[in-house]
Amino acid sequence: MNEDKILVEVSWEIANKVGGIYTVIKEKADYISRYFKNYYVIGPYLPNRSSLEFSHLDPPDDILYIINECRKLGFDVYYGEWLIGTKPKCFLIDFKIFLDNINGLKYELWANYRIDSLRTGDDYNYPIAWSKAVSIFLKIFGEKFNSIPKILHLHEWLSGSVILFNKLPFITIFTTHATVLGRAMTSAGVNLWDLSNNFDSDKESLKYGVEAKHTIEKIVSQKVDLFTTVSEILSSETEIILGKKADYILPNGINLNKFLTVEEITYAHKKNKEIILNFFLYFFSPYYRLETKKSLIYFISGRPEIRNKGIDVFIRALFLLNKKLSEEDPNILVLLLIPNENNGVNQSVVNNFNVYRDLEEKLDEAIPEIKSRLIHFLIHKERIVSEGFFDKNEFLEMQKLLKRLIVENVYPISTHNLKPDDEVLKILNVVGLRNLPNDKVKIIYYPSYLRRGDGLLNLDYDEVVSGCHLGVFPSLYEPWGYTPLETAASGVITITTDLTGFADFIKKNIDFNQNAQGVYILKRKNRRDSDVVEDLSNLMLGIAKLNKSLRVENKLEARRIASYCSWDKLINYYLELYNIALKKFYI
Repeated sequence: MNEDKILVEVSWEIANKVGGIYTVIKEKADYISRYFKNYYVIGPYLPNRSSLEFSHLDPPDDILYIINECRKLGFDVYYGEWLIGTKPKCFLIDFKIFLDNINGLKYELWANYRIDSLRTGDDYNYPIAWSKAVSIFLKIFGEKFNSIPKILHLHEWLSGSVILFNKLPFITIFTTHATVLGRAMTSAGVNLWDLSNNFDSDKESLKYGVEAKHTIEKIVSQKVDLFTTVSEILSSETEIILGKKADYILPNGINLNKFLTVEEITYAHKKNKEIILNFFLYFFSPYYRLETKKSLIYFISGRPEIRNKGIDVFIRALFLLNKKLSEEDPNILVLLLIPNENNGVNQSVVNNFNVYRDLEEKLDEAIPEIKSRLIHFLIHKERIVSEGFFDKNEFLEMQKLLKRLIVENVYPISTHNLKPDDEVLKILNVVGLRNLPNDKVKIIYYPSYLRRGDGLLNLDYDEVVSGCHLGVFPSLYEPWGYTPLETAASGVITITTDLTGFADFIKKNIDFNQNAQGVYILKRKNRRDSDVVEDLSNLMLGIAKLNKSLRVENKLEARRIASYCSWDKLINYYLELYNIALKKFYI
């Protein structure tokens, strides 16, 4: 244990859940705390959010001195615990005073580093103002603990500018989890792997309006003592975009303890699968009869980055799959779990769900009497007729309930009222997936975060995943790929692509079971979309045709593969880097 060393980790997502970086640092912190007694995390003080994950503590004298020095300079520092597993010591730094001088800070970065921020907004201004405050705090902190070896680990451009405002007495490490320009270009349809050696990333960043963020990434990656990325795939990208390959790779892990055990997976799958199947049944029954008994459930999830996340490719592949499935093949029920702007829940859908739940309740009440009547028919060898199951009043009550059903002019496709410019809906319409009665592929687009008690699925995200048979993530841009990794850890067959850091890692570190791969890697790099769509449709068709025993074998293999990405194993990448850094710069 490094009791005489200090590790400070800085991120905009400390005690502030925004995206995947929050998950990385939160889960990793539990392991880092075991090896660094003096481990601190720094995040932004956001009055409306910080109290949810932060608990104040009385600071020890050394820390109180630093906080008081910051107060003399006009800003507050809050000391306490980040309310996660091991409760690491946490500083949340107020930066509002620096927002008042944001133009001065922008000029300072322009004068010293030629960072052009004329076209930036609050998504840039807030992290810059916060970074200025953090930089001052760390300068005082570093001077106070001058004799102790210290590592400063910065995540993403949002905290990168911390080292641009002051020279800090720390070993500095900068990790980028994606490049701003790479994400923007891929989303616009550019193939990063086609870029030539004379590619001018600075000029290109102007074209996409990300020049300030890009320049910070580029300068900080060159300025720090050690530059890292989360995958070899991303390191190749940073060589093109930032002009520097990573010094070290720090792959993202998962905490397997938060996932179901292998024994629990089977029960959860059966239970949640039935809920999802009933959800589809209720959704479509006002329009036509849907056979759910012989059905498989596929899903995709993630941000509405249509091209980067491969949503366009997935939908087009579903169209081909719909044509390739035979009558003997199972129906494929598809959930598009893509949170997006919408105009609220479709009340027709909610109404119909309530009708079916009321109908179920009526039937549950009537079942004892129906059972009695059925026994009577059998004992007396009377002809069983449907009219004999209900008395007149019961039948009328059922009819009244069914008359409450609302049937619209088109077959439903979403649980919510979609905006006219919704990109997912546009692709569905262009491709021609309309949930027609004879379609073997049926789709429900769920443009909202899943939660229990939402009146629709009434399951959280992990529960929905556990009830599915296949997760499909044909990403074009995915420097790591937490979603496919977590899907595999849930014991669900997973499709990812060779452009994800996760796929690259498992290809190089794991021997696959060729009879049941569990995690299938789709080739996307330097290939035409049409070829990828064809391959994906065939892969989904092949999985649909697996017998039950092979599906189970694939589920177990997916879980086994995910176990190689447990923090129990991957934390060693971080510990090795920190030890190398300490030896290189302090010994």
